[in-house]
Amino acid sequence: MKGAESLIFLGWLLTDTLWQAGVEGTNCTNLPRNTSVSVIPSGEVLEGSSVILTCSSDANPPVTSYRWYSVRAGDTTSTGYGPVLRTKIWADNTHFYCEAKNMCGTHNSTITKVPVLYGPKTMSVSVTPSGPVFHGTMVNLACSSNGNPPVSNFTWYSVKGDQVVRLGVGKRLETSVSAEVHQFYCEGRNDHGRQNSTLIEVVIQYPPRSTSVSVNPYGPLLKGNSVTLTCISDANPPVTSYNWYSVDKSETRSVLGSEQKYTVANVNGNTQYFCVAKNQHGSNNSTKLQLDIQYPPRNTSVSVSPSDSEDSSVTLTCSSDANPPVTSYRWYSVRGGTEDYVASGQKLIQATINVIDGREYYCKAQNHHGEDQSASTNASIEFAPQISSSPHCLRSGSQVSCTCDSHANPAPLVQWRLSGRRVNHSTATAIREEPLGRIGLRSTLTIRQSQEDMPTPLCLSSNSKGSASLQLCVTSTSYQMLSLLVGAVAGAAGMLLLCVITCVIVRRLHAKTTWDLKPEDKTELMLTDWTLCQEKDSLYASKTTLTRHPGANGANGKGTRGVNPDLHGPQPTDPPGGLHYKPPPIGPPNCDHVPLQHSSLDTTTTRIEE
Repeated sequence: MKGAESLIFLGWLLTDTLWQAGVEGTNCTNLPRNTSVSVIPSGEVLEGSSVILTCSSDANPPVTSYRWYSVRAGDTTSTGYGPVLRTKIWADNTHFYCEAKNMCGTHNSTITKVPVLYGPKTMSVSVTPSGPVFHGTMVNLACSSNGNPPVSNFTWYSVKGDQVVRLGVGKRLETSVSAEVHQFYCEGRNDHGRQNSTLIEVVIQYPPRSTSVSVNPYGPLLKGNSVTLTCISDANPPVTSYNWYSVDKSETRSVLGSEQKYTVANVNGNTQYFCVAKNQHGSNNSTKLQLDIQYPPRNTSVSVSPSDSEDSSVTLTCSSDANPPVTSYRWYSVRGGTEDYVASGQKLIQATINVIDGREYYCKAQNHHGEDQSASTNASIEFAPQISSSPHCLRSGSQVSCTCDSHANPAPLVQWRLSGRRVNHSTATAIREEPLGRIGLRSTLTIRQSQEDMPTPLCLSSNSKGSASLQLCVTSTSYQMLSLLVGAVAGAAGMLLLCVITCVIVRRLHAKTTWDLKPEDKTELMLTDWTLCQEKDSLYASKTTLTRHPGANGANGKGTRGVNPDLHGPQPTDPPGGLHYKPPPIGPPNCDHVPLQHSSLDTTTTRIEE
C-alpha cells in the first residue's frame, strides 16, 4: 500500500510540474468545484470495520489528482491519494475530507463524519468532596463514559487489598469511606462492550492503627546483650509522637523514651515492652513484646515422688529453668565425700533407697549455653521415726545414763519420760542431743540419783509422719562385763565343739577307706586310730571332771550358764578346784523389756586335757 502511494505521489508531483509549466503558458480560470465525499456503506459501521471513501469534483480542465486527509482532535493528517480510499474506522478516527486538483488549482471537500458504533471508552470516576475526609465520612461517587450508543449500565466496586466487593449500580453512588475501604472503580457497559474505570482512592485521615514493634537483631538473644526496638504504626496524617514503656512481672509500667526507636542495653527475660503512637486524631498501643532471651540452666532442683514410702521405689525428677530447654540431664550420687556418676535422663528411678545410709543425689542440667547443678538431696523419703533396736541404760554409782537413737524424715524429735511424766533438762536430769547424719538424732539422758529402784525410762520419738516409743532397761556396768564374758566363753565353746565334730568325721572317713588298703599299709593307720581313741578317752574324762563341780551347770544345779574360769582366774568363793565362778550380785532389770542384746549361745565349758 505504501509503495502504491509513493508511486501516486510521484505521479502527482510530475503532473503538478507539467501543470505548472502549462499554466505559465495558458490563461486558466476554471478551478475544481463541487468536490464531495461519498461513503460505502452509507450507514453506521462497527468500530474496526472497513469503509470505502470516494472523492468526486466538477472540474474543467479535468481533475488531475486527488489527496485524502483525516482530522483527529484538531490535527490534520494525510492518509492517501486517488479518487478512492479504503480504510478501517475507529472511534477516534471518523472525520475525513479530500482535495481535488486540476491545471487551474485545488478544491477541498467538506469534512465527512463516518458514523461508528463502539463500546464504552474513557471511563472515569469523580468524588465529592474531593479533598481528604475523616474516617467514616459519606462521599458521592460519579461515573462518566464515552460510547456509541451512550453507556447506560454502570456498576460500582470497592477494593480492599486483594478483595473486590460489589457495592451497587447507577451512574452515581453514595457510600461511607474508612481507612480500610477507600478505593473504588466503576464498570460501564453497552451493546458493544464493557470497560472499567481507573481506580480512584479517597484520601482518608485516621488515628494510628496496627501499631507494632520490630526487633533488631531479630531472633533469640543471649541474656545481657543489647537490642534496638522500632515502633511501626499506620496513620494519616503520619504519627507525630512515640512513647516507650516497659512492664515487669508485677505489671508496673515505666516510661522509657519518646523516639521511634529505643535501644535496650541489657536484655533479660522478665521485662515486656510496648510503644504508643499518636497523631492529631488519636493514639494506638502496640501489643506487649516479650523478647526471646536465652540463658543457661538455672534454679536446678530435684523433686522426689512418692515422698512417703520408704520401702517402695522412688522417682527423682530434675527440673531446671533454661532457654532453650535443657538438652542433657546427668545424675550423680555422693557418699562420704566420694562422687559417682549414676545415669542420664530427666528422671531417675531408684528402688528401695536406704535413707539411713547417708547417700545423696544431685543432677546437672545442660543446654548449649552452659550447665547448672542442683543441691544434693537424700531422696527426701518421708517415714515415721525408727528407734534403734539396742537402746540401753547404764548405772554407774549414783548416775544412770540412757541413750536412744532415732531415725526419721522429717527429722525426729526425742522426748524422755519417767512414770509417764516428761523429763526436762535440769541439774538432776541432763539431756544431750547430737545429730546422726541428716535424718538421725541421738539423745542421751543422764539421771543423778542414789536409789537402786527407779522408774523405767521411756524414749519417745515423733515427727509429722508418726511416732515410736521404747522402754529401756537399766543395767549396771558389772552386769555388762559379765554379759561380755559369757559371750566370749560361748564363742570359745562353740569353736571347740566344731573341732571335735570335725575330728570324728575325719576319723570315720579314714576308717572307711582303710578296708581298701593292703595289709602292709595298715600298720600306720592302726597306730593313728589308737591315738585318736586315747584322745577321745581323755576328752570324756575331762567332761566327767567338770560335771562333778556345781559351778559347771550353775550354783543351784538348775542349768545356769557356766563361765570359763580361765577368763577370770580363781575367785574367793570358788571351791578348791578353782573352776566355779560366782559373779557379783546384780539386781533384776526394773522393766519388762529386753535390755541391750548380748550373745545368746549356751556356754557350757569343756577342756581337753592331754
